[in-house]
Amino acid sequence: MTDQAPRLQFDLDADAIRLLHRSVAYYLERWPGGPDPREQQDLQTLQRLLYAALLECTLHEDGQR
Repeated sequence: MTDQAPRLQFDLDADAIRLLHRSVAYYLERWPGGPDPREQQDLQTLQRLLYAALLECTLHEDGQR
């Protein structure tokens, strides 16, 4: 058996995704650095993921009109 990090799944609406995206972007702009550069890389990955989710929400909203 392999040890895997726990995975969580969230249901978020567009407003929550937008808030998370803005928060990650804000922190990245002011990233103070640190001993592990993977933290910054992980934040950049999360920012891209949230941006993709926002685009998906926009496409869904446009399809509803």
